Amino acid sequence: MERGIIYLILNKQTGEKYIGNTTLAMNKEWVHHIDRSKRMSSEPVHKAFRQYGVHNFMIKELDEYDDTSLNTKLNEWIEKYKPEYNEYTPPEVVTVIETPIIQVSKKNSQYKPWGSLTEENRSNGKHCGLKIRGKNLTTGICTDYDSVRDAAIDVTGNDNKRANILKAARTGRTAYNHKWQLLEDKNKKKAVFGVNKKTGEIDARYESIAEAVRVLGGSGKGTGLIKSLRNPGKYSWKGSYWFYAR
Repeated sequence: MERGIIYLILNKQTGEKYIGNTTLAMNKEWVHHIDRSKRMSSEPVHKAFRQYGVHNFMIKELDEYDDTSLNTKLNEWIEKYKPEYNEYTPPEVVTVIETPIIQVSKKNSQYKPWGSLTEENRSNGKHCGLKIRGKNLTTGICTDYDSVRDAAIDVTGNDNKRANILKAARTGRTAYNHKWQLLEDKNKKKAVFGVNKKTGEIDARYESIAEAVRVLGGSGKGTGLIKSLRNPGKYSWKGSYWFYAR
């Protein structure tokens, strides 16, 4: 049975709020919000991050849930706080891509659960060309795919599962009995940025791994930085978690 956390993000300047749920550790969920803000997510809470600065926000655990209690508890917390940053999504356009299915009633339709047709899920189409490696946890066999869609079709028979595979690759989790890893295109330089491990503030952007290593110092090949990039929110380098700028 899947268990997780219901949490509150608070704008300390305005008092405006966001209610969310996650099965990740709180620090990892926080890093993912910062990452999405950096990628110019159009969700209100991420726009507010950019407007006020991440340092003016805090995240707080409210409750725990399992598969049977998620919907009820979410509705209760949303009714209590009436969060201003939770986007409105009319019930008729909500498309659930993975269980557990959360029905959104008119009364609480301001809440948009993970798995609904959000900006992040719509953007998955542009990630279909990402090369990805899947390790079968039963056989130990690793298979490389030219795209997330190819991986989803081969492993599940359904390309609609690609969002879950992509999320697993970015968070270091497993999906469909596979461990997933995004593969780097070694012929193309990719910009990177760090998120301060203690403050949550976004550090400077560097146009390549080599530039970050040159400016900040470290081993010539940037081993620690690469390890952080391959395990988002899990390993830090030079006091920050590192991400590719997309």
